[in-house]
Amino acid sequence: MKQLWNSLNKFYLANVAIVSLVLFSITFMFLIQFKVEGLQDEIAKTENDIVAYEDKIKLLEVEWVYLTRPERLRDLANLYLKDNSYTLASQIKNSDKLEKYYLANEQKYVAQEVAFIEQNSAEEKVSF
Repeated sequence: MKQLWNSLNKFYLANVAIVSLVLFSITFMFLIQFKVEGLQDEIAKTENDIVAYEDKIKLLEVEWVYLTRPERLRDLANLYLKDNSYTLASQIKNSDKLEKYYLANEQKYVAQEVAFIEQNSAEEKVSF
């Protein structure tokens, strides 16, 4: 009889241990699930913030382009810089003139760079 009682105790003890382990696992899984959902919400909020900041940046870039138009700056310079000894309204150039100026300088710079590279390669071929 005592043997039967000991085997039953071991059987019940094993069952209690298994049930406890299953309940603990379920509880632990729920805790992990809630933490993951919280992190996913935080990620979504952060992504929304990023999109909002990118929209603000685009808006500010558009405003900057509008505010720095040469025609607008020329009008403001004519209006406010008449008696200013620092800057003259005539110093503000048309965008067409600037494009021609920078294009000419760029072509000159590229020609100088190509000549320099050719000169160096010729010197390397001659040297021993």
